[in-house]
Amino acid sequence: MKLLIALLALLCSSPALCQEALLPVRIMATPKPAAERFAGKDAFGWDYVIANNEFRKQKDGRVLKYKNVALGDIYKVDLQNPLQIVLFYKNFNTVVLLDNQLNATNVITFNDITEPLLAEAVGLASQNRLWVYDLNTQQTGLFDTSKNIFQTLTPPNNDGITWHQNDYNYFYWTDTGNNLFVLNLFGKISTLGTLPAFDAAQLISSDFLLFQKDNMLYQYQLSTQKSTPVTILEKTFGAFYYKDGILSIFTNSEIIQYKISIPR
Repeated sequence: MKLLIALLALLCSSPALCQEALLPVRIMATPKPAAERFAGKDAFGWDYVIANNEFRKQKDGRVLKYKNVALGDIYKVDLQNPLQIVLFYKNFNTVVLLDNQLNATNVITFNDITEPLLAEAVGLASQNRLWVYDLNTQQTGLFDTSKNIFQTLTPPNNDGITWHQNDYNYFYWTDTGNNLFVLNLFGKISTLGTLPAFDAAQLISSDFLLFQKDNMLYQYQLSTQKSTPVTILEKTFGAFYYKDGILSIFTNSEIIQYKISIPR
């Protein structure tokens, strides 16, 4: 308790972060192999990790695996639909779609389509489509996975993409100035403000995101542009993931879960 009070006092010594700290409740800790890279968690309690460039889905001692040696490293994973998981192999400009048993249902190499793309960002959209940011044209659009056709939605983006997140209906990104934008399915772009510097981030509602900076975790409100520390007990951690009120913290040796209340 003394350590926690001292930590809170230290956090509020910074003028930029002196809002009331969020105090999640620690509910579980489970050991993990040190080589694993945390990818996320679904609503059914499955953990998704990458180990030795193998994508794994695990729960209660059961492990499902997918590995494609020919495609190199897994760059990005989209888990918003556990029935259609997206693996992006950036170095080979390829996307693999997996079902819930981690069987490959589609492999798309953007070099091989009629009008090739150089994908920098990829995520799952609605109606058998993928969000894609194409470096060749610097445009974001929708790729139809059944027809292999790309429809651009934006003009060229000369400021690039430094971070991105998506759901079925929206694609979010930051540019080199940490300005946050959102694009909808019809091509409308809106500006959501400027984010603080961060190492990793996850948008968790229309007005809130969590971000990691220098082994600290913060809640950030877009409408007020205010940061609030999230006080966890771990001094160092490699990744975090939030879903349905559960905050998962991934350290070198274990996965720690917290119950946390985030305004919607």
